[in-house]
Amino acid sequence: MTVLEGVLREEVARLERNVSSYEIMLSSLPRGTVFIRKMGDSYFAYRKRKENGKVVSEYLGNIKTEETQEKIQKSKEYKRIKNNLKFAKQELSKLRRAVRVYD
Repeated sequence: MTVLEGVLREEVARLERNVSSYEIMLSSLPRGTVFIRKMGDSYFAYRKRKENGKVVSEYLGNIKTEETQEKIQKSKEYKRIKNNLKFAKQELSKLRRAVRVYD
């Protein structure tokens, strides 16, 4: 085994662990995208997501409340982890192709 092959295999293993942990983290967070609507002088948060092929809007509350801010933060965290998962899967695919050269 060459040094390069060893490094590639280690990186594949690391990315596989990352993908697994990202998927576990995503399962514990609420799915969907948060959007804000203004009604009168107040702003209200809603979450859009798909359920059974239909778009469902869920009312989260007035954006001034702590509870709503926490829900917004969780949605941001979901989006960040989802983007990291997408990137990790792309890199994993590239590295698996590179490792095939050594098989």
